[in-house]
Amino acid sequence: MSDLSSIVKRVPRPDRSRAALIDTAATLFRRQGYAATGLNQILEQAGVKAGSLYHHFPGGKQELAAAVVDSAGADIEKLLRSELARDVPVEMVVGQWVDLLAVGRAADSRRGGPVAPQASQSQEASQRVRRASARAFGGWCAALGERLRVDGWDAARADQTALAVVSMIEGALILSRTAGDARALRATRASAQSLLRR
Repeated sequence: MSDLSSIVKRVPRPDRSRAALIDTAATLFRRQGYAATGLNQILEQAGVKAGSLYHHFPGGKQELAAAVVDSAGADIEKLLRSELARDVPVEMVVGQWVDLLAVGRAADSRRGGPVAPQASQSQEASQRVRRASARAFGGWCAALGERLRVDGWDAARADQTALAVVSMIEGALILSRTAGDARALRATRASAQSLLRR
């Protein structure tokens, strides 16, 4: 957790506990899933008191999980848009995205995607988390679709292809975690790149 402590030290004091809660919850949700992660575990690992949790997240676990998804979704969208703005083929950007996910899986076999563990359980868990997950996925699709339109694709085809690519990647993350290897991610990398070359 040394990376967490370095992040927390850079955050202004009033927001340190909020940042620690989001970072700790994000790690636990990726590894264990939303349902299997309890508030006491988050508080203990974040080194934060319950009063601070409810100060920052009056809605408790659901509000914290939505904040985790919004944060991860926005970070990925920002990075994706930055890479898509470069003068490189879109299929190369998507290939690099999948490669980063595969590296993360190799470093921690328990690791799921940054949004999928909450998204897959959000129907039963929380409409707030479901909406945050939809925003995250929608932002990634929008970033890809916009780049495809810049590349000359018609709008409907660009949006449909962007949705298909994000769906493939998220599905591959779930299959890779279930199988315990990166075969699904490797297959998705090749298929997504092929789809984007058409």
